[in-house]
Amino acid sequence: MFNPFSAKPRNRRRDGDFTLDVRLNADAESVPRRRRVWWFKPAVLLVLAAGAWFGGGAVVQQCRERWLYHIPSLALKNLPVACDGVISASEIRRLAGVTVGRNVLTIDPYQVRQQLLRHPRIEDARLELEFPDTLRITVRERWPIARLMLPPVGGRETFLLVDEFGRVMAPFEPGRAPAEVVQSEATLPLLTGIPVVGVAPGHALTGNQTLAGLRLLAAFCETPLAAEADLANVDVSAAGLLTVVTTRGAQITMTPGNFGQQFQQWQAVHRRSAELRRAIGSLDLSVANHPPLKWVELAAAPTNEVPSRPLRPKRKSPIRRHV
Repeated sequence: MFNPFSAKPRNRRRDGDFTLDVRLNADAESVPRRRRVWWFKPAVLLVLAAGAWFGGGAVVQQCRERWLYHIPSLALKNLPVACDGVISASEIRRLAGVTVGRNVLTIDPYQVRQQLLRHPRIEDARLELEFPDTLRITVRERWPIARLMLPPVGGRETFLLVDEFGRVMAPFEPGRAPAEVVQSEATLPLLTGIPVVGVAPGHALTGNQTLAGLRLLAAFCETPLAAEADLANVDVSAAGLLTVVTTRGAQITMTPGNFGQQFQQWQAVHRRSAELRRAIGSLDLSVANHPPLKWVELAAAPTNEVPSRPLRPKRKSPIRRHV
């Protein structure tokens, strides 16, 4: 009999499906699920791309080495070298790392130029590659104008050289340059009043006083005084003053800048000393009007003469930079 107050009749079909779903879910959770890593596929593609890249590069390199670089008509036959200094052509070729017989396609002018510029003596270099078999190298050297005395090593005096722009270089060893050049560089004026600890070839000197002293030496070489007087040293220790001492002991005080006018005054006094048969003891050109002057008798003048320096030829016009 139907009882209206009894519980809701059960749906056997629905209850059966529910029981089946529960069992299926329980079985699925008992089996470990494989998690897919997101980066696996990109990593595989990256490995394949790298293999294709390096493999293709190796194939191209082998083709170059076996066929392209061994074409006899592209072998380097002419390697002319021009230099305005004393570095030998064989030394320049060695520094460039280029030899006759090398394939011109393997020569990188920029890299060869950088190798040459690493030498402290070389200021600039130009390379001209003329196909199919010629490479022209033109080098401009740095010209030293002063010496830097280093602390004695083993009782032996050593020095470095410096050009007008403050670039430091080592002197030529005997046999690596003509004897007159070695002698000339050994008697260059001393640049004093600056610390030399840590200074090495390739180093660049800084400081307004130091660079002013180098400009003074460069300007002096262009004046008529250079044929009548030799400089022994230039002291740059006093701020705003440059003290020049000649090989005869004359002391000339100058100021940085306007060297042309000061050299004219010096030359006028020098000519007057010849007329009076006297010698300059000291001359203070830092005083604009009526610079203090001290005469000394020729017999009493110090004689610190050093062997005269052979004159070097005029520097050629600058060459253009080649990149």
